[in-house]
Amino acid sequence: MFVQVSAATLAGGPEPNEDYYLVSPSWALVLDGVTRYPEDGCVHDVPWYAAALGAALAERLPESDRSLRSCLAGAIEAVTEAHRLSCDLSNPVSPAATVAIVRFGGGRLEWLVLGDCAVVWRAPGRDPHVESDDRLAHLADPPPAVDLGGIRRYPIDYIARVRNCPGGFWVASAEPEAAEQARAGVVPADGLEAVALFTDGLTRLVERYGRTWSEVLDAAAAHGVPRLLARVREAENNDPGAIARAKRHDDATGVLLQLA
Repeated sequence: MFVQVSAATLAGGPEPNEDYYLVSPSWALVLDGVTRYPEDGCVHDVPWYAAALGAALAERLPESDRSLRSCLAGAIEAVTEAHRLSCDLSNPVSPAATVAIVRFGGGRLEWLVLGDCAVVWRAPGRDPHVESDDRLAHLADPPPAVDLGGIRRYPIDYIARVRNCPGGFWVASAEPEAAEQARAGVVPADGLEAVALFTDGLTRLVERYGRTWSEVLDAAAAHGVPRLLARVREAENNDPGAIARAKRHDDATGVLLQLA
């Protein structure tokens, strides 16, 4: 199905990379681990959670009669069971990840996003189509950010009220029912020339630094995803306002699937 695949990930700093990706002949996924909060009640770190969720998804995605939401729910449940006895999974900031998945079969492209990862596809001669989940960016009346573990972010008591709650935002964590809140759909695969999955460390190129999705896909197709990683780091380094944001550099991951 895939003529060519380019995939790469780059940590945002000296800490372990909390992004994760996998590619098979019929599906691909990227996961963006949510940067760890202090006192999250878990003996595992975020890279463990992302890798465990990715492995659990890889077991389920080949089941073509199972929806992507069902695959994600089953994977979340499996990871939850794997550390239920050792960790406090009732903690509102238990390790979590945002998710993007695509799967091909029967002439169709299935897609799913949960959180601020993105899935992008393009047909020849047409503008790219983008699917993401921006509920975190549109929370009603959020409080000012505070310093938590050296990163400016919402207070934990506020996160407890809005994460994986109706009217808030949704991520993969300890609650399988979060998968039902994922955005998902199906489109014909015939005629598509490229499909890409990005974590928000790479979507910054468009959302913060003014590139178009066509420019991003063209650069990835011509030079590979590593070129995109270099470009986002260059843009961040030249951004005088970056230091005032939560992170100058974020973990960044992309997968480009060029199709027959």
